[in-house]
Amino acid sequence: MLSIMQSADFPNQTINKTTMAQLFQAEPIEVSIHDIDAGLVLLNSVCAILSAYNDEKVIGSVVLRTKQYVSRVIVVDDGSSDRTAEVAKLAGAEVIQLEHTTGKTYAMLLGLRRARETQCNVAVIFDADGTYDPRDIRRITGMVDAGKADLVIGSRFLGKNEDLPVKQRIKQLMLHLPPDTPHHFIPTDPLSGFMAFSRRALEYIDFPFEKTRFNQNLIKYFLSKDLLIKEVAITDCSFNIAKYGWDYSATIVAALPAYNEETSLAKIIPVIKSYVDIIIIVDDGSTDATSFISQQLGAYVIRHPENRGYGAALQTIFLTAKELNVDALVILDADGQHNPKEIGTVLEPLLNGVDVVIGSRFHNDTENAIPGYRKIGMKVLDWVTAAAGVKKGIDTQSGFRAYRRKAINAVKINGTGMSAGSEVLIQLKDNNLSIEEVPINVRYNIDNTSSHNAITHGISVLYRIIGIISYRRPLPAFGIPGFLLLLVGFFFESWAITEYYRTEIFPPVISMIGGVFVMTGLLLMIAALILNYLVIFVSQPKTT
Repeated sequence: MLSIMQSADFPNQTINKTTMAQLFQAEPIEVSIHDIDAGLVLLNSVCAILSAYNDEKVIGSVVLRTKQYVSRVIVVDDGSSDRTAEVAKLAGAEVIQLEHTTGKTYAMLLGLRRARETQCNVAVIFDADGTYDPRDIRRITGMVDAGKADLVIGSRFLGKNEDLPVKQRIKQLMLHLPPDTPHHFIPTDPLSGFMAFSRRALEYIDFPFEKTRFNQNLIKYFLSKDLLIKEVAITDCSFNIAKYGWDYSATIVAALPAYNEETSLAKIIPVIKSYVDIIIIVDDGSTDATSFISQQLGAYVIRHPENRGYGAALQTIFLTAKELNVDALVILDADGQHNPKEIGTVLEPLLNGVDVVIGSRFHNDTENAIPGYRKIGMKVLDWVTAAAGVKKGIDTQSGFRAYRRKAINAVKINGTGMSAGSEVLIQLKDNNLSIEEVPINVRYNIDNTSSHNAITHGISVLYRIIGIISYRRPLPAFGIPGFLLLLVGFFFESWAITEYYRTEIFPPVISMIGGVFVMTGLLLMIAALILNYLVIFVSQPKTT
């Protein structure tokens, strides 16, 4: 499965009997090393481990710069499709080349174990894509050399005068450390990809890891073993494009459903970058340059081959967020109506344990800017959604929301239209998840913010919401209208009987109208009882 390409100083090596399953189950790696002069193993050494994936353009420069500060550079090429391994070898690195892509976590663990085998005193890991500055190696390894730490985390936020950004505070919260953990033990940059390990720390890396939770599990495990963890400030060079699907360290994701939004995305993507780890654009069959511009600006683009609707875009977003196992997901519109600088405001309540945050247009001056016909439609849809049990007064149609992981996992969207926003809230209510609103500003002076006629669009959303309510709560959805129709039918029948006694002439029209109402009402009430029984039966857990 693996082959190692060596620089001239290290002849051929072979790593065998190693699989990803073994590594994640903490099985030891078996290594056979041939024709290596024992004198080449530097006992008092610093090893640099670079996990790489399609980094051909920068890997050579990174290796050459790194070699100035360490005794050995180990590059783990995780199944790259370009010449990453070859370039790294030419630059003088020891290269471990995997035949198939397995993910950054596996690559890092493999490199750390290789460093342990070489008996290095300090192992430092960082990304091979140029995100971090190799000149910081001396700074990050200094505390390990001095015996003051077993794990040193290079922080891009330590020592800065301003308050810690919301996204970093969320990452700290998601470490799930004990409540009594001293504040100085909580890293400011827990997902940093730049870390240094002492030889003692390398002996503790043999335990099961989730590939989406490497840093978090590592920090918690080391604390449980009384290993010393410190942070040092490093240069912030985090301008590179995140590698979606390989680097699973992202915990906060911004997602934008987009349809022909090339102009607005070019303006808002650069702003969003400072608030999240990854930006995901779901291009719902656009015919313009939406996908190209988004990719050029560093967003990850998921493209639908044809326009499928807002609900379908949300389906893709939630499925992707579940795949990445993110801690927080913020969704906003791609047309520029939402202010991306308010992402921090929408994320903030998640720190207090709120499951879902809705950016509301009804808590500030934005409500006065909403066109009258839109406001009426919003209130109708809010009222209908509230009939399904959702808290009254919520801006149910707001597209600016933030979700914690628990809420992300609870959402299963079925519809493809704009009613998906209400469908999500109904599901959240069914799972007893907490919802909070924060005021946001929305622009309505933007041209072509919707591709649908406002009236027909509102009616279609209303129809879909009523359908959702009817499916989920058939007893009130059909029973109440049936009971009302039954009362109307009794009224007409009573009128007919009264007329017959007063005039001795039977009124057939009134009697027929009453009969129709009575029969319709009875049918709806019977249907309500049957459907309610079916819903209860289907929702009951199956027992074997």
